[in-house]
Amino acid sequence: MQRFSYDALPGRVVFGPGTARAKLADEVSRLGASRLLLITTPRAEPLARELAAPLDGRVAGMFTGVREHVPAEAAAAARHQAAATDADAVLSIGGGSATGTAKAVALTTGLPVIAVPTTYAGSEVTPVWGLTEGERKTTGTDSRVLPRVVLYDPELTQSMPAGLTAASGLNALAHCVEAFWAPGRNPVTALAAEEGIRMLAQALPLAVKDGADPDARSDLLYGAYLAGTAFAAAGSGLHHKICHLLGGRYGLPHAQTHAIVLPYVLAVNLPGAPDAAARIGRALDTATLDAGDPAAAVQALATRLGLPGGLRDIGLREDQIDEAVRLIEPAVPADNPVPVGAAELRALLHAAWAGAPAGSAASQPAGHDAAVQAAREQAVTAEVLASFAGATSPRYREVTQSLVRHLHSFAREIRLSQAEWQFGIDFLTRAGHLTNERRQEFILLSDVLGLSMLTIGINAPASAGATESTVVGPFFMDGAPQTPLGGDIASGAKGRPCYVSGTVTDTAGQPIPGARIDVWQSDEDGFYDVQYPDDRTAARGWLRSGPDGGYRFWSVHPAPYPIPNDGPVGDLLTAAGRGPMRPAHLHFKVTAPGFRPLVTHIFVAGDPYLDRDAVFGVKESLIVEFTEHPPGAAPEGRALDEPWSRVAFDMALAPAADPAP
Repeated sequence: MQRFSYDALPGRVVFGPGTARAKLADEVSRLGASRLLLITTPRAEPLARELAAPLDGRVAGMFTGVREHVPAEAAAAARHQAAATDADAVLSIGGGSATGTAKAVALTTGLPVIAVPTTYAGSEVTPVWGLTEGERKTTGTDSRVLPRVVLYDPELTQSMPAGLTAASGLNALAHCVEAFWAPGRNPVTALAAEEGIRMLAQALPLAVKDGADPDARSDLLYGAYLAGTAFAAAGSGLHHKICHLLGGRYGLPHAQTHAIVLPYVLAVNLPGAPDAAARIGRALDTATLDAGDPAAAVQALATRLGLPGGLRDIGLREDQIDEAVRLIEPAVPADNPVPVGAAELRALLHAAWAGAPAGSAASQPAGHDAAVQAAREQAVTAEVLASFAGATSPRYREVTQSLVRHLHSFAREIRLSQAEWQFGIDFLTRAGHLTNERRQEFILLSDVLGLSMLTIGINAPASAGATESTVVGPFFMDGAPQTPLGGDIASGAKGRPCYVSGTVTDTAGQPIPGARIDVWQSDEDGFYDVQYPDDRTAARGWLRSGPDGGYRFWSVHPAPYPIPNDGPVGDLLTAAGRGPMRPAHLHFKVTAPGFRPLVTHIFVAGDPYLDRDAVFGVKESLIVEFTEHPPGAAPEGRALDEPWSRVAFDMALAPAADPAP
């Protein structure tokens, strides 16, 4: 065991859902405070007023002039208000900037601070303060600024936007990483940091996906607390020196700056800190990230969370890098795991500015060439983005520029070779040659990549009581013949007769008369009519629901079939070891005035391919029983001399007024 010193910091932590509303008044009384200066932001002011309501008039004043990086003039204004209201304590409700402003008051007045954080900044459990004067941010440590009480309430973070959640969570993860090589590092801080990384990395994707997930929000806040405590004792290292200067000098947003720079500092320092590399990798592995290269894993997490890729994306200009290097170099810790001078800083900042891959080989400072290469690659992207900037349609501009950014990032991330690029061009060319009025290879490609189902999920969001949507598929065709209620759409398609019936209603169960119902399917050999050598129409038609919303028709019993796999999409599936089969199903497209169109399937229960649909279209609610019947009397006055099947499926349409993108 190494020799170490560890100063356990005083402070009370109250953690749990509902804590802020249920416990704040008690904690204020416990501290003996009677005249609080409430510090918050304009955005958080409604929440702050709500939380302060039970304090029985103990709020003597409110300061909402909070600004990021705590400018000296904002700190002076807050101190003036504390004196003017004769405050005996400071209550901060908000993110790191609100906490930082409260600390600025405590630094000169000694007033105790009660902190109610609403982000994952972690500064609420540290004695570290920061002030920005002009373009320089100064930080220091003073026990007076350490909050006496912190109330962690996960419910207060549920309204955080996904982007802020991601950036704030990565900022907390940076505190954990820094604790492994900061000057005050020790086994206790390393233990907290490793657990903090694990909690943050596994909870961040869940919270970004569903901001209301209570478990993910609780785990994130717990991880942020661990990050803050580790950082409080260990202190700051190279990462924070870089980020504080960039934020103060160039006005870059605090959390996003930390999130972008972190992978590059990891790539620089981990070779000189093998124990830290092992522990960080273990924590990321536990959180199901591929942590063979922790720097690349953290960058991949940031990309997955939708954070900006490079410092250029948040306002740093390339011509500011040399100045930043000169200002940062004197602050580099002498005991940094890897010696870092001007050349190393310049390469690191160039890579972070360009958003270059942060893996150990790609972003380790190896001289100016790597930085120049990254800058050249980013310059291509910037030029292409600029070419679409003048688009008259804002939506066109948004779509094309986003497409360019993601395509270029994909090429840089995997280091796309010329041969691979040419293979992709040839693949798309083959798909184009195969596509005609009877075959849509591009829809097939969209289907097998899951893009069709994702687009459906975006544009047909869940609506209570409505039938679920699924893929259109490549075989829908306009111009199908109309069929009367009870008629037969089979028109000679091979297969056992099948009687289909049901009702079309709204989500309240009221019938929708006159709804148009398009139906199409394959025959028993797995072929759609557009795949026949002649021009006949079979197993395809449309009808309208009756006055009671009911519909009924004859067709053939669905059969499983392979999607067309004699083209490039088939080659793609073969290369992936995937099969081309789709489970047996019927297609429906239902439209009615005042309702969202519904495109869906019904799948035959028990089909062996339900769990491996090549186009990801199966949903549990769409799997239905087809009952078997012997020859004899059948619906619609038919007498059949062969077995037949029957299925009933009711469909509910969502109102057109339901929110949808």
